[in-house]
Amino acid sequence: MTTYEHTLEGVYEHKMDPKCRVSVPSDWRVTAGSGTLRLMRSNAYKLPTLRVLTEQEFATILEEIQNRSDWTPAQRRMMSGKLYSDCQKTKLNPQGKLLVPKALCSHPDIEPEGQVTLVGRGAYFEIISPGNYEEMRVREEAEIAELNAEMDIF
Repeated sequence: MTTYEHTLEGVYEHKMDPKCRVSVPSDWRVTAGSGTLRLMRSNAYKLPTLRVLTEQEFATILEEIQNRSDWTPAQRRMMSGKLYSDCQKTKLNPQGKLLVPKALCSHPDIEPEGQVTLVGRGAYFEIISPGNYEEMRVREEAEIAELNAEMDIF
């Protein structure tokens, strides 16, 4: 049985400061604050998000790309190159705040001094606008309903 000692769990509402920094929940800092983080534009349930990858999650994605036996070496290089080019390295500051470059704020519809929702996803988390989060929750529930009927978890 696998044990997950430090995972990014839960949903938190925060306000970005004027410098586009957002406070990361203190219980996430053990995982998220232990090294390099990578910011990546993404889409969850066809809604724009900013995905914040831990070193572990970035390595996992890279390994999945490299292990795709159905892709040619050129396709694997192209996908890993795209992953590197779409990510921007960052770290939490000593106060536990994450700086989001202004250029990345427009994708998930967030802005300085605006509200954001942080969504824990285990080895990474997403930053999304509160309105888009509500829509994401609805879409996620619809997709999970069938799977949950089999497993009866939620």
